[in-house]
Amino acid sequence: MTPELTFKLASNFAIVGWLLLAGLPNARITKLLVRNGVWPLVLSVLYLLILALNTKGGFDFGSLEGVTKLFSDPWVLLAGWVHYLAFDLFIGIWETKEAETLGISRWILIPCLFFTLMIGPVGYLLFQIVRWKKGGSHASI
Repeated sequence: MTPELTFKLASNFAIVGWLLLAGLPNARITKLLVRNGVWPLVLSVLYLLILALNTKGGFDFGSLEGVTKLFSDPWVLLAGWVHYLAFDLFIGIWETKEAETLGISRWILIPCLFFTLMIGPVGYLLFQIVRWKKGGSHASI
C-alpha cells in the first residue's frame, strides 16, 4: 500500500465518521461506531501501524528543523495527517455530546464541527465560545 492510497482511505474513512456525527448524531449506527469512540480508535491503530512500520531511527521534535526533516518522509507526514484525523474527530464527538448536555442547537453545532474538521483548533475555539455563551463554563473533559 502506498502513502497516497492510505491517505485517501484514511481521509474518506474519517469523512464518513464526520458525516454520521453531523447528519445523524443520534442514529444507532452513529452511536455504535462513532460516538463511542470506535472511529477515532481505528484511526489511532492506523497511526500506530504507520509509525511502527515506517520509522527509521528516532524523532527530533526539539527543533523546527528536526520536525521539518521528520515530516519530509511521506509516511511520517501521513502519520501526522492521521493524527489530525483521529484527534479532530475525537474533539467533534466531545463537542456533539457536550452540545446535547447543554441544549445547544445542532444548527449552531454544525459550523463548529465543520471548523473542527477543517481547522481543528479554530472549531474547538468556536465551540468553546458557544459553550461559554450557553453557560457551560465548567470543564467536562
